Amino acid sequence: MSPLGYIIKRFFGNLWEHPLASLGSFLSLFLLYLLFDLAWVSSLTATKYYDQKISELEIEVFLNDEVADSVVPVVMEAVASMDGVGEMELVSREAARSYLGNLMGVDLLEGLDINPLPRSLVISFTPDYLTSARLDALADDLRRIKGVDEILFPGNWLEKAEYFKKLIRDFLLLLGALILIAVVLNSVHSVILSARTRLEELVQLQLLGAGPVFLTIPFILEGVFYSLTAAAVAWLVTQNAARILTLGEVAVIFPGVTEIVYFCLAAAIIGLLGGYMGVRRSL
Repeated sequence: MSPLGYIIKRFFGNLWEHPLASLGSFLSLFLLYLLFDLAWVSSLTATKYYDQKISELEIEVFLNDEVADSVVPVVMEAVASMDGVGEMELVSREAARSYLGNLMGVDLLEGLDINPLPRSLVISFTPDYLTSARLDALADDLRRIKGVDEILFPGNWLEKAEYFKKLIRDFLLLLGALILIAVVLNSVHSVILSARTRLEELVQLQLLGAGPVFLTIPFILEGVFYSLTAAAVAWLVTQNAARILTLGEVAVIFPGVTEIVYFCLAAAIIGLLGGYMGVRRSL
């Protein structure tokens, strides 16, 4: 039998001669990869949700009564010239009254001779300025403009959103590191068990002059097969499960096809390293 024929025969023999051990190795790796996939998808979904909400964030700048209507365009021009300002809308006293009436279901100012509601500017910002640090600094600059009375924006919510985004990212990195270690240990352990069942055969081949590369290739292929197959099946299960489960208005976000392919290739490399480490410990 040719060396290539032996390697192929030995590789499939390692898988089929001990089906329970093979199934156990596959399932343990599958569960590890499935856990990481779910965490990855959850992280992308949560991050996308927060980014969408942050992109809708606006600051409302209230003008005091001392600012004449003729001066309002000057104030608006000063605000528009500031870095990071995107769109801006002037909310007049009449528009504020209409909004309040729609909100309360009744015109609370009916019968009053003077509309006491303030005028305001509703400002949106460019994406690179939608951070708590930059918006805090911009709010301070707005307060220095003559005629600005009060500024309202959800600064505390934005800080919490940024904190949770960082927390999600750090959790994914930690989980990925732990799963990486677990996958390598699992591959090493499964290959060690497989090699020990054929220890007598390996010793005989060594006595016949077989080199370490020739002996290790079938076990390395075994490690690659377990890890790559488990990673691919885990992604298939994750994507099919997402079609069944819904999160209301929140869209489930998946990595791109290229990222998934790279992930599976990384899983194959991890399986290769685990298989190599396992068989080298047995020879």
